[in-house]
Amino acid sequence: MKKKYLFASVLILIGACTAIGYYKHEYKKHIILFDDAAEAIGGDDDIEARTNWELARLADPATGKIPDHIRQLELAYAAGLPKLEFTSFAGARSASSISIDRRGPWNVGGRTRALAIDITNENIVFAGSASGGLWRSTDGGVTWSRISRLTDNESITSITQDKRSGHTNTWYYSTGEPYIGYGGTFGLGNGIYKSTDGGLTWNFLPATSSNSPQSFDNVWDLTYKVICDQSDTVNDVVYAACFGSIFKSTNGGATWASVRGSVSGNNFAFFTDVDVTTTGVVYGTLTSESNLYKGIWRKSASTTWTNITPLVWTDSTFNRVVIGINPSNENEVYFLGETPNIGKATTNYKGDVEWNSLWKYTYISGNGTGAGGLWTDLSPNIPFDSSQLGNFNSQGGYDLIVKVHPDSSNIVFIGGTNLFRSTDGFTTTNNTTTIGGYAPGSTIPFYSVYPNHHPDQHNLTFLPSNHDIMFSSCDGGVNKTLNNRASTIVWNSLNEGYVTTQFYSVAMDHGSTPNNILIGGLQDNGCWFTNNTNYTTPWSMIGNSDGAFTAIDNGHANYYVSRQEGRMAKATVDVNGNVTAYRRIDPLGGSNYLFVNPFILDPNNNNIMYVASGNRVWRNDSLTSIPLNGQWDSISMGWFQMPDTVPYAGNVVTALAASKTPANRLYIGTNKKIIYRVDNANTSTPVTTDISDTMFDSGGYINCIAVDPNNADHIVVVLSNYKIYSLFYSSDGGVNWTKVAGNLEENSNTTGLGNGPSVLWASIIPVSTGTVYLAGTSVGLFGTNTLNGTSTVWTQLAPNEIGNMIVNMMDYRTSDGLVAIATYGAGIFSTTITDSIPTNLAEVNPLSFNISTYPNPSSEKVTIQFYSTERQNISLNVYDANGNLVESIINEEMKQGHQEYILERKNRAAGIYFIQLKASGKSYTKKIVFV
Repeated sequence: MKKKYLFASVLILIGACTAIGYYKHEYKKHIILFDDAAEAIGGDDDIEARTNWELARLADPATGKIPDHIRQLELAYAAGLPKLEFTSFAGARSASSISIDRRGPWNVGGRTRALAIDITNENIVFAGSASGGLWRSTDGGVTWSRISRLTDNESITSITQDKRSGHTNTWYYSTGEPYIGYGGTFGLGNGIYKSTDGGLTWNFLPATSSNSPQSFDNVWDLTYKVICDQSDTVNDVVYAACFGSIFKSTNGGATWASVRGSVSGNNFAFFTDVDVTTTGVVYGTLTSESNLYKGIWRKSASTTWTNITPLVWTDSTFNRVVIGINPSNENEVYFLGETPNIGKATTNYKGDVEWNSLWKYTYISGNGTGAGGLWTDLSPNIPFDSSQLGNFNSQGGYDLIVKVHPDSSNIVFIGGTNLFRSTDGFTTTNNTTTIGGYAPGSTIPFYSVYPNHHPDQHNLTFLPSNHDIMFSSCDGGVNKTLNNRASTIVWNSLNEGYVTTQFYSVAMDHGSTPNNILIGGLQDNGCWFTNNTNYTTPWSMIGNSDGAFTAIDNGHANYYVSRQEGRMAKATVDVNGNVTAYRRIDPLGGSNYLFVNPFILDPNNNNIMYVASGNRVWRNDSLTSIPLNGQWDSISMGWFQMPDTVPYAGNVVTALAASKTPANRLYIGTNKKIIYRVDNANTSTPVTTDISDTMFDSGGYINCIAVDPNNADHIVVVLSNYKIYSLFYSSDGGVNWTKVAGNLEENSNTTGLGNGPSVLWASIIPVSTGTVYLAGTSVGLFGTNTLNGTSTVWTQLAPNEIGNMIVNMMDYRTSDGLVAIATYGAGIFSTTITDSIPTNLAEVNPLSFNISTYPNPSSEKVTIQFYSTERQNISLNVYDANGNLVESIINEEMKQGHQEYILERKNRAAGIYFIQLKASGKSYTKKIVFV
């Protein structure tokens, strides 16, 4: 699906439709496929589907916009909320011991834009995820450890090393990009981060951070690239390509000045790019919105900035343009961009036309203009084979990359949805090969991908000692080839332990016999399956495209998966995650689906399904009768369109929930705060009652309705927009309502104005001692045992595991208390809740301290944190799995307050170790794992 961008005010409403994001597991023989038959809201007629969906559920209804800087503001607000780490619950009251388990997927990487190799030790590789933070490998990508803190900005766009002698321990990474979705809010960055110890620890540069507002604060919300100038041996010169402008620092990022572009008026450019040769020649690109600064620019030490844009672009529109300097001849520079109506026209799988241009610039003399520079238009040779998936397609500039082989000027790589290699510098069409993305010849719906690779290319980097060894980053994580010159390139996946996947949904088997099966729908990566609690056990793919809502019937005889815009399928899956049979099942005649469209199974009768379809709800009464014949069209079998479901104009069904006790009650939520209770929902004459309340904001988007399985009169309604009140509770089936967001709202007794997070999901969990309430938010997971109106106190759970990750959805099982938590950037977590959760430090642990560790598991180091409420003698020791002391970290009197220590792995073998903390004759032990 094509990517575009939007403008609102100076910045903010930035987002993009999702890439098709197809992926096929290396060992998978059967996967769910879908065609593109149904009309959708934001679908075939509106290519901003994902943006529109995310904007609708998050924008302030009063303005229709995402509030400025809300990501930074909500993180700052969340920092002051009470916190309890799940793993610290163990050792408290035995009845309430709780631990958090990372479930993965261990073997699936998320969308990755930043990629770099340390020139001083090429086993050290950095990868930056679009929403999962910065990761570091010390063994060439075989294993990974998360380096950035869970409280840092997660949206990483580029990373660079200062390669000058004596400066190689200095690194920079940039944050914030317009394609992460969620209306742009969660993708907004916090400027640039810097490390001076080889990338082990990082701190934001105050001059670029919204934590220190300044005159050009907005531009650092979107920082596309950061690059060092190796030629200056005196000053620490760094360039940054930001929203609106290209900036330069001569003091390692302490201060910055705009050198091309503007942050106001008609001269800002939405996209910019910058690169620097080893001799200090700078090239920059700015999109055509900028009247004065649009185009391609060049500057050397002896010249001013000079516009060298090809004449054919002078009066044309051009969007994102990226730069590729030839390392073996830096006078040659390639420019690849999305250029509507000029260049080469190609088509995507729907037949939509897209224009892109590829030019080669050769510097000759002077300032590089006129006869001083030679332009060669290579656009006619951009790959185009008239197939559905084999053409070059940048999806509106979403995936664009051009790189030249450092040892051979004729080997040039360009990437869009696919990755291509030319051995004659794209001077002809004869020597170009598809080397990644979709498999050559793939068609909808029976397509495949290039082995061990993934569509949507973002970066390439070469091993310093052998440039034929190349790393690739894309929407499927990180891959590596040992020979980029081979006639057929072989890729190896480097995603094991690089857990950065973005989940929209999670589902489990709710049957009476507990099991470990989980499935979920992922951004750009389809739907995946696991039946194992071992973090390092690979998941299996059971559905493609953008994974959306999922469900499993009781006893897991049948699985239900969906992709963007309402395409659904029923499947059977074996114990190894192989799809053994399938059929597409969305209703014939259904339309106006949301990008991520809700459907649910009736908890008492899994033969019944409800699915949202615009302002209607469809019900299927005979799921088990649908034959799994491998067909791909929508069906009429068993479907019944419920009458007059949502009569109010402009309302669209956005949330569904069905009751367990009593049976056959359906709750329906809409995009305009309306909520309905439908009694006798399983009949041909259901009774629909509007149970909305005037307390609900009129523009509030109901993203979730949580129903107590023991009493369907008890419900929590989630309104997910910013700047409105988020959570409401009813104990009488919607007759009366109470505000219960409490401290999740900055102004808890008002209408929700303030910098509180977006609340996205809620769960009501009956336990032996009462009820536990969970809230998934844009800043992590929260819980409480008691709803006390606007005075409700929500506590952040698992702050050192889930942290401030976006929690999109949760699912739970009453038979054993299993809870699954789907995050947007860190995969899936699970825990078991059978008793009320601790609500204060004394309840967590009988000792006067609390201990946490992260990352855990880790491949190289673990940070140990604890807080001592008083001055006392403390010892902290590390033991192996056999109980042998392997290291004594502390044995002394410690003052009151926060303490932090780094446990290095050193030469210890992989496996389980235990940290034991002792104080005042009592001890607390915690497990850590080195992988």
